[in-house]
Amino acid sequence: MTISTRLEQAIVQLQTRYQPPDHSTADANDSGWSRFLRILLGISASHPADETLTDLLVSSPIATPSAATGTSAGELVEILKPIPRGPQKASVVRAVAAWWLTQFGDELSPEWSASPSSYRESLRQIRGLGPATVDELLLFAADLPVFPIDRTALRVAIRHGWIDWPIEDDDAQSFFTSGLDRSIPVMKDFSRLLSIVGDDFCGKEPHCEGCPLQSMLPASGPREC
Repeated sequence: MTISTRLEQAIVQLQTRYQPPDHSTADANDSGWSRFLRILLGISASHPADETLTDLLVSSPIATPSAATGTSAGELVEILKPIPRGPQKASVVRAVAAWWLTQFGDELSPEWSASPSSYRESLRQIRGLGPATVDELLLFAADLPVFPIDRTALRVAIRHGWIDWPIEDDDAQSFFTSGLDRSIPVMKDFSRLLSIVGDDFCGKEPHCEGCPLQSMLPASGPREC
């Protein structure tokens, strides 16, 4: 069975169990900058704080990258208080805004014309942004063909014998992106669905009974990871 076939089968199994993911983490009319901050702050369209964040993205210093960088971290802490864990991310918001200005100026919906690898590399230099978060930003906010290699994605892939541990980051990235044919919608769906199955079954310890991917496990059971 090819990698693509395995991942396609996994997606079908997950979609059969779970409702189709909500494709809009933000309003379709949001700017690229707004989508970026929504992902960074973890506020989707269905989140209780969505309306609050929408207002802040219109009429506060986080509305534009230049305004955000011109605001002190302390002021941003106050501004982001209504957002869950917002104050803790104030310094990251400011650093991301400075990065954005370097890349795109104050253009709110720029063309992401450089290579995904160059954006990944530069964003990973920002303190507080882990590799999986960077890939989530680039996939969900910028529509670039990168896959968030978080703990859940690795656990599922290793326990099912799709990849061996240890694995280099670039090899894991290639496994998912090539296996999913670099399709942005498919990668978004699979990432969201893996997050759900990770919460329900595939945490630090596997709880395979009843998991929609149980039938895809090796005959000997889940592999160690």
